Amino acid sequence: MPSLPKEISLFMETYGVDSDEIWPVPGGKAYAVKHKALERIAIERGITFERPSVIACDLAGKSMVICTFGKMGDRSEWSFGEASPANNKNQYMAAMAEKRSRDRVILKLLSAHGDLYSEDEADDFKRPNPHVTRATDILPSAEYDEHGEVIDNIPHSESSKKLRVSDQRPLFAQLQKEAHAFADSKTFLSWMKDEKTIARVAEFKADWQDMFRGICKEHLAALRMQESGDDMRMAG
Repeated sequence: MPSLPKEISLFMETYGVDSDEIWPVPGGKAYAVKHKALERIAIERGITFERPSVIACDLAGKSMVICTFGKMGDRSEWSFGEASPANNKNQYMAAMAEKRSRDRVILKLLSAHGDLYSEDEADDFKRPNPHVTRATDILPSAEYDEHGEVIDNIPHSESSKKLRVSDQRPLFAQLQKEAHAFADSKTFLSWMKDEKTIARVAEFKADWQDMFRGICKEHLAALRMQESGDDMRMAG
């Protein structure tokens, strides 16, 4: 990486951002930072968020606008996150809109928005890397509690049987199809906690397990956002 602007270097030093978590935005002077790094900083700095507000939700048009409110100490900020076919290739528009709004709030609270943007701000902001193979580079990571137990996702389980890559693909496709068929978060959570689901996922190699948990996390977030919008419309 070429010599960094002073404000970027200071940000990295202050918040413990590694060199592989930040990169220059093509065609501009700003820099992009990984969503995962911003989430980590938010936890370390005690940034809290209120329940996001759904400003617009068009499931047929695959568009979503979310407003997120955040606080760090006595300071508070808010920002919108937008996702539509015009600015988002990811099919999970609710999860993407939430990511964008949260990341903008984090950067605002850190007084860095403008110099830095989240990698999810635009497709062009993604770090160019045609050889990405890690699940966490393309999908969110599952969350864990203080005891190392997975939160709202498929629990880890040991299996003496590990499938070959050629055998993993059809099972992965089947499980993904099953996951996407759920239209409400409650039954989806029950399916993820079911012993049969856990056993099947345990047969994947570790990186395939991580990838599938990332898919489940995104789908659950989209379902919950849709349900939140439905509740707001009913209340109104």
